[in-house]
Amino acid sequence: MWAAWGVPVVVVGALALLFVSLIVYLWLPLRAVAIPIKGRHMVVTGGSSGIGLEIAKLAAAEGARVSLVARDERKLADAKNVVTEYCRQQVKGGGAPAQVNTYSADVKNFGSVNAAIEAAVSDSGVIGVLVLSHGISVVSRFEDQTVQDFDHVIDTNLKGNIHTIKAALPHIKASNGAPASISMFSSQAGQVGVYGYAAYSASKFALRGLAECLQQELIDRNIRLSLVYPPDTMTPGYVEDQKTMPELTAKLSGSSKAMDSMSVARATLAGLKAGNFHIYCNLEGFALSLLCSGMGPQPSLWKAMAEVLIMGVLRVVALFIQRDWYAVILQSKPKEAQAKKTH
Repeated sequence: MWAAWGVPVVVVGALALLFVSLIVYLWLPLRAVAIPIKGRHMVVTGGSSGIGLEIAKLAAAEGARVSLVARDERKLADAKNVVTEYCRQQVKGGGAPAQVNTYSADVKNFGSVNAAIEAAVSDSGVIGVLVLSHGISVVSRFEDQTVQDFDHVIDTNLKGNIHTIKAALPHIKASNGAPASISMFSSQAGQVGVYGYAAYSASKFALRGLAECLQQELIDRNIRLSLVYPPDTMTPGYVEDQKTMPELTAKLSGSSKAMDSMSVARATLAGLKAGNFHIYCNLEGFALSLLCSGMGPQPSLWKAMAEVLIMGVLRVVALFIQRDWYAVILQSKPKEAQAKKTH
């Protein structure tokens, strides 16, 4: 009986799911929109290095007026030179000359970042795109992390976003016409918890709740929220993480090859300009985004359909991965305990 009817039932079921998802999608007000960056003011926090700097280079070359925000004035000056030189080289191939300014601020301090935003708006006009690429991590076991470690990570990764958006939002709302964008940098560790990333994952998971709430509050103002989920990326911060990373963390994350900052920046900018809520950077990120979509908004029709059809299968795969992770952890625990005794 199953041999005769099994395949037709599965096909009909899949088509029914696609039809239902299409109907539901057509009722939703959140649709994919193009977000232009040429000629607009883009503010990039964490823009003095890493992914933020690469995004600044690409955006400036496309004709955006870029404001870099970071703490270190010397690094900001170097970053401005890097962006300017990159644009100079791109101009030969049809790119735009650099329009870049820098502002020193600590996102953990609202007064500091508010002053930087006000100065940036005074220099370059209302904000069309806000990219929040700043972030730090402390990679070690929960028991080895201090309360101060947690405060530092959460104040930077979560409250730093809140402070910056609070300061910038009035100037983003003033950006009439084309859709505006606020992009927050979460992480693949903001989609799934990983051994040794308790503070970091906590701060990055929280950004999703913030982004979902803000998208509901700002949809009527034509402002789109994005969450970027980079994998391990070769940045100065990642290099520092390797120095304190527990052996178990390295084992669990060792199957994923670190991406380069420019590749992540290109994926981020492409997703931002397409108005995507979830922005992934590689195939693994795409699978995680489907698996973790849940109640999150989805402006893309084809991605909504992929979530409906593939999420169940990916959940089975995820259970096998979790089984392997816990097996590795349980096997390694005795060695870890013995190592702590010898120190």
